[in-house]
Amino acid sequence: MAQELTIVTVLYRSADMLAETLPTWVRAAEGLPVRFVFADNWPQDGCGKVIGGCLDDDRYEYLPDSSNPGFAAGCNRAVVAARTSHVMLLNPDVWLPDDALARVCAAITKDPDAPVAVGLAMHGGEYVGIDLHPVSLFIDRPATVSRSPLGPSGGAAVFPTELFRRFGGFHEHFFAWGEDADLAFRLYAAGVRTRALDVVLPHAGGHSVDGDSRLQGFRAFLLARNRLLVAARTFTWPLMLVAVPVLAAAHLALAARRARQGLLRPFLRGVGRGLREGPAARRQWRGERFGFATLYGYLTVRRA
Repeated sequence: MAQELTIVTVLYRSADMLAETLPTWVRAAEGLPVRFVFADNWPQDGCGKVIGGCLDDDRYEYLPDSSNPGFAAGCNRAVVAARTSHVMLLNPDVWLPDDALARVCAAITKDPDAPVAVGLAMHGGEYVGIDLHPVSLFIDRPATVSRSPLGPSGGAAVFPTELFRRFGGFHEHFFAWGEDADLAFRLYAAGVRTRALDVVLPHAGGHSVDGDSRLQGFRAFLLARNRLLVAARTFTWPLMLVAVPVLAAAHLALAARRARQGLLRPFLRGVGRGLREGPAARRQWRGERFGFATLYGYLTVRRA
């Protein structure tokens, strides 16, 4: 059965960046069964005009929402609109080499049931998917790590559309940052394994918050809150009893770093909110959870 792909992109203050990257997507998609859905959370900056200038009307769907419901909700809304077997979540500040989508399509044809983590080159390194970390709980996984990814990173992720929908997509309360890790923990706990694709895409890394101190504070708040909520939602009780003291110590160390960055206040608000919202967040996910046995398997099974 032929596999078709929809590129799903959430936009926020992205017009200038998209004008650079979208032409590379169009070239990479030439001759392939690839469509596009754009969820625009800041439509006043002109992304719609950029898209209309690059793509034929029948090749894409444009979903503006000036209320800015967040990255997680934007992804979910766009995936609902997808009519293909697979979706590729792709940040607007990522460039596509000419052969990138052909290699993605070949990967999903070879194994249509598995999520795929696509590599990103950013911040001077190369990363593929999500990895565990003893301090920050989850991080971008360095490409040199021998074990397979915990799950795909939201910046460049391929999912079977039905799988993404069956697991409820991204938890929209996260808004942004950590929603992909939350889904990765849930998928891994349920036995779904992610493949790493040997394709590395150039990634600008965080265009939507650059140069805005208010958004940097909001990001610090969300990272602190969402880290705690990911653990509350996805860990078994035994693992939680071990993880909570570790996370507490980690947040003390992170607090000193945030203080140096001038972001201590939003960081502490995020910690407090995460602690208050943790019990309710746990009740919102009733599927399989990530425990000691899952953790051991993840740490010891090497990439094929």
